[in-house]
Amino acid sequence: MGTSGAFGGSGGKDAKDLRDTIADWLTDEPMPMPGGDREAAPNGEGVPGVSAGPVPNVDLRPTIRILTGRGSGDGPGGGGGGASSSGSGSGGRSSGGAQRSVRSTSRAAGRAGALARAFVSGDRAALEHAGLNYDELLSLGDMVAVGTRIVEVAFESQADSTLADDESRETVAEIVEWILEAPADQTPAPDDIVRRSIELIITNVTLTEVGERIRAESSREKRRAAEQEIRDAAEVYASQVSLTNTGASGQEISGAIEAGIRELGQIFGGGK
Repeated sequence: MGTSGAFGGSGGKDAKDLRDTIADWLTDEPMPMPGGDREAAPNGEGVPGVSAGPVPNVDLRPTIRILTGRGSGDGPGGGGGGASSSGSGSGGRSSGGAQRSVRSTSRAAGRAGALARAFVSGDRAALEHAGLNYDELLSLGDMVAVGTRIVEVAFESQADSTLADDESRETVAEIVEWILEAPADQTPAPDDIVRRSIELIITNVTLTEVGERIRAESSREKRRAAEQEIRDAAEVYASQVSLTNTGASGQEISGAIEAGIRELGQIFGGGK
């Protein structure tokens, strides 16, 4: 769960709102019944702005504001049309926390997604363009090893062990694993990769920020349920993004991921 067992969460109103949301859910939610599924709230109830599909039971709008810099002003947003955010920097008060860049994560996610898709479809040319050899990857005989190689190539710099870098690499690794494990006749389309990437970016930022609060919960069942609620909610938020036939190149997928998060910032960027 999350990327750091010691991180207590960023400063600033949005991060606090996010932790309060999860704390309220843990306090108010009844213990989950073994094997039982709770019904989703009907459309028109729950989180404002969610217009289709099941309504999430946890409010992740603060995560969107953390990612896009459209929050209360407690922490400055970065460049890229509001599609990057940092815990501190010039031009605003420091909110403390991870120095995230949505643009950087989107770039790596798009590149990795395109390469994983190229591998499962046997696109040798696309792999060779990135310095990967299809036969060498195939000879590894292990999808985990293949995924590791793809993730390494997807990033333009070496791992630096920062919280944000760990979070970004975990997200990209999950995207690659999801593509590599898809049934042979169900290779994810580029639009699917974009939505999944956005979903995982939201999920992992949230789990990083609220992980300490979830770990403090004494009930194992509620800890697991809280993480699943976050993942389910992130999927609903990602479903709100408008996509139309994203191209299959890494650059096209990356651009669509970043634009999608920017779109969510426009939808959910208002205050609570």
